[in-house]
Amino acid sequence: MHGNGVFAAKPIPAGTRIIQYGGRRITSDQADALFPTNPDDPFHTFFFSLSSGMIIDGGNRGNDARWINHACSPNCEAQENSDGTRVTIVALRDIPAGQELFYDYGLMIDGCVSKTLRKQYLCLCGSPECRGTMLALPKKKAKKAKKMEGKKADAKSNKRQGGVKEKKSLAGSKDSAKRKTAKRAR
Repeated sequence: MHGNGVFAAKPIPAGTRIIQYGGRRITSDQADALFPTNPDDPFHTFFFSLSSGMIIDGGNRGNDARWINHACSPNCEAQENSDGTRVTIVALRDIPAGQELFYDYGLMIDGCVSKTLRKQYLCLCGSPECRGTMLALPKKKAKKAKKMEGKKADAKSNKRQGGVKEKKSLAGSKDSAKRKTAKRAR
């Protein structure tokens, strides 16, 4: 996992506003001109894009929110205020004391999401719904990846059960990539 991680010091009820994502407000051009925080890992940034066009640079005057890790099945979400100037991390469900906080980064990349980019933004969350990348995938690709996971699970089940195949329905599954804002990637 990237970053240090942030853990609940006490139980957090669902819907609680936990922390505002802090940092200096900069433009996209300023963000593009900055050197990576860690030159050995240039894809790890603390940038958070806002709908107003500005970017929160959590690496400059940021707070502990920048250490919250990504997960494809998060227990928190990032919510942007109505004027596009602030982002608050909010609990999606009850979080017990000691549990790590996660939200889906849903990183946005201009252009096509290649296999190389997916690897550069590799997700290691380990959840059953893991899409293998911190990038927000186009809906069609996300559905295709889910379908392939289902086929793999069916093949394993088929092998274990000696040829008996179960049908699995994806109806009603949540799209964990829904986000109002996304961290900005270089």
